Amino acid sequence: GGEQALKSQMFKLLPKESQLSTLQQVAGEYSDLLKKTEVLLVLLKIFPEKAPTVGLDLYDQLNQKISSNSSTVIDDPYRNILVTKVIEVLAGSQHIFIERHIVRSSGSPMTLKTSHLCQWLECAASYYTSLTAQEVLHGKLHPCAGKTGWEHLHHLFILVGDKCSWNLHHKQIGPSLPPKVRWVGLEKISGYSSRSKPFEAPRGVAIACFYIAVFLFFETAWQYCSNMLWPGEGKPCWAMIEERLVRQHGEEKALKRRRLDDNAHQTYLNFQGCGSTAASQKMVECFLVAMECWDFLQSNITYRGEFTRLCQQWGAFEWAWLSTFRADMSIHKADHTLAVQILQHEWHKVPETERSKPEYLKFLVQTVNCCALYGDIKGACKYASELISFLPTADKKTDIHTSPTSLPPHTNPPAIRQLRMLSCVSEELLPFCIRMIIKTLQDVAFSDPSKEKALGQLVVLLQYKWPKEEETFASVITTIQKRRKFCFPEFFTYVINIDILEEMLFLANCESLDITLLPQVERSRTVTRGVNRGAREDMKVAMEKQVSKCYLPLEPILRDFFRNEQLCL
Repeated sequence: GGEQALKSQMFKLLPKESQLSTLQQVAGEYSDLLKKTEVLLVLLKIFPEKAPTVGLDLYDQLNQKISSNSSTVIDDPYRNILVTKVIEVLAGSQHIFIERHIVRSSGSPMTLKTSHLCQWLECAASYYTSLTAQEVLHGKLHPCAGKTGWEHLHHLFILVGDKCSWNLHHKQIGPSLPPKVRWVGLEKISGYSSRSKPFEAPRGVAIACFYIAVFLFFETAWQYCSNMLWPGEGKPCWAMIEERLVRQHGEEKALKRRRLDDNAHQTYLNFQGCGSTAASQKMVECFLVAMECWDFLQSNITYRGEFTRLCQQWGAFEWAWLSTFRADMSIHKADHTLAVQILQHEWHKVPETERSKPEYLKFLVQTVNCCALYGDIKGACKYASELISFLPTADKKTDIHTSPTSLPPHTNPPAIRQLRMLSCVSEELLPFCIRMIIKTLQDVAFSDPSKEKALGQLVVLLQYKWPKEEETFASVITTIQKRRKFCFPEFFTYVINIDILEEMLFLANCESLDITLLPQVERSRTVTRGVNRGAREDMKVAMEKQVSKCYLPLEPILRDFFRNEQLCL
């Protein structure tokens, strides 16, 4: 330490010209770009007037190195030093001005444009956004001098704004403010209104507004998704689902086509159960602000094109967490077809060995939900069966984190669409899937007399959480009586509920009804007898045998049902 301090003091005693030439000479001797950069940063600290030449040259060299380096952001030392040190020095330099002639070290002339400074911002935004995500995903921490990546990015943004005369000081856009306040701040600066489309920001602040929206979008979308997917050790992840859709005057199809800006007040978000009340409210706020920013960035051709370019350049559309947000946003906007496309794209990227993890099962449960909502009964049942095959058998000793089973009362005016969070644990996913299939099967089984098998499969599922669906079963009985026939040879394979067995035995004994519940083999034997009494006797024996199974656990039977009957569903 003493020797180093002595060398430092001796260096300071040298004339300025000697200090400059010494640092340039030392930097030139290093083939390692990182060591060379450290020396040149010292040079720029002592000689800040060299920023237009030495600093810009260094930026180019590091940027070129990054392009040929395949390391992840968190492990890339070149990207780290470029963003956290070099760009900070350039943006804060009092010797760099836009629209001013510069002679580079190579002797070539250059005029620094606003677009060059925007490249600095984009480089930093890509770095801090990816870095923040990778810290969580890979469990690595990265020193950010006590600040979050978003705070560093905002600081850089203000420095660039000063050079570009954007006049952003004292505007309510800083990362220490709540997301909603910052969104309102952006609205004031830009004059944006979701009702005025297409939108054009005032010329002097159009570029600034674009970057404010981009940064606020990625920050709030990340905060929402990180709490959804990784809420903390021992806690399950969450999936946004649409629990129910109230039909009004038969306009369900029209409702599904409405966009957020038409019916925002008619969609109720219930994030209760996702941590404390304050945490739930913050999740809602981040989600809604991220959606507002997304819409802002789609509000005109220029913004939409630039935002798409950035996302493609960063590979953002392949980030699983961002796909989670895009899927949830599509569900919120009732664009269930787009949500399914996003969810299935992500699901097919998941390795077979990892598909049982909760953060991936959420893709399937949301797919089930969306398929059911836009009427794809076959798809809903197919994906529900696939999901159930991945679920572990429920363990009653496990601490179960549950989300609200019932929704709070309607606000005024009443919400016609209600979204809530489903905890991605077997104890919640299984009942949800069964509930969704019951709803989809009902529409087919009760409306189409030719779909007898759907009616039988509905009976099997109504056993779950009995007598919760007792009223639905009463409708099944009424339907059978009206049609005067019912054929479901798989009945005794899957039905063990005593109440359902008694009701079906009663129907089987009604001579006016044609009820077939026995498998084909036993029915053939009955036909050869040619006696109704013999058929009834076989039914009675089968029922007595089935009653002895009433105390068996239902879940394994239902799992067999989904595994064996998947194609029929």
